[in-house]
Amino acid sequence: MEIYQVRYFLAVTETRSFTRAAERCAVSQPALTAAIKKLEEELGGALLLRERGGAKLTALGQHVLPRFQRLQDETQAVQVIADNHRRLKQVPLRVGVLCTIGPARLARALAAFRGEAPGVELEISVAAQAEILRRLEEAEVDVIVTNLGGAIPDWCVVAPLYDERYVVVLPPGHRLEASEALRLEDLRGEPYLDRLACEMRESVTAACAARDVELYAAYRTEREDWVQSLVHAGLGFAFMPEHSVLLSEACRRPLVDPALQRTIALVRSGDRTPTSALQRFWDALLARAARGGPREGGGAQQPRRPLGSGVRASRR
Repeated sequence: MEIYQVRYFLAVTETRSFTRAAERCAVSQPALTAAIKKLEEELGGALLLRERGGAKLTALGQHVLPRFQRLQDETQAVQVIADNHRRLKQVPLRVGVLCTIGPARLARALAAFRGEAPGVELEISVAAQAEILRRLEEAEVDVIVTNLGGAIPDWCVVAPLYDERYVVVLPPGHRLEASEALRLEDLRGEPYLDRLACEMRESVTAACAARDVELYAAYRTEREDWVQSLVHAGLGFAFMPEHSVLLSEACRRPLVDPALQRTIALVRSGDRTPTSALQRFWDALLARAARGGPREGGGAQQPRRPLGSGVRASRR
């Protein structure tokens, strides 16, 4: 059974004429008649009778008519979806974001992409590194935004977006507020808020051990919003990525000794061909990153690859 046979049959039932149905379907009447005859052979019975007053449905034709109509409706709906996909209209794109990446900078990039491709509907999910990589592998998301410091499987295609330094977020009125930048030694003995979800905790711990700096963890939590609220309440300081600090009144100072930073990147599966929506998203965010120029508060960005590029991860 072919879709065109169903279409020819429905055209005859609507026009009650093989001649007019052939004209509507832009085929010859013999071709239309042959297609319907073949359909009847496949179904094992006549669907239409030729009578003086026009074509008339048989009992079998009456039974299959509503189902053929639904089949045609579904076929047309599939075509609309395909057309929308080609035109980037009402096309969903699922983006996974590492939970420690602050929304401020990424939100501006997403807003700019929305202006370029308003028909792409973004669905954003936030999770830890292992979970967003699992979702990418299982095709539950189309692309992820994550830190390259973690383990990236070799089936991934990676394109760096921007570098992000770590800063010290201090409570209001803290004794170190007047400092333009801070060393790890300056924080010795200060109450510390431990960000349990931070993928760079080991780097901070190693830096403290190398400098014999002991930090007292007054509070520990996986919630980034809680960390900032606790800092603002005066319960201690925190190390945070600079674009994760959302409180405008927060006192933040660069950590210069040691200077910690991470690279945020787009990651997609190299085993699947990107959809047009994903390719447009990929190119748009890389173009915005390339136009970004020097990183705020730091040196120049590393040179970027050409738009739409990416490399397979070389590590697991």
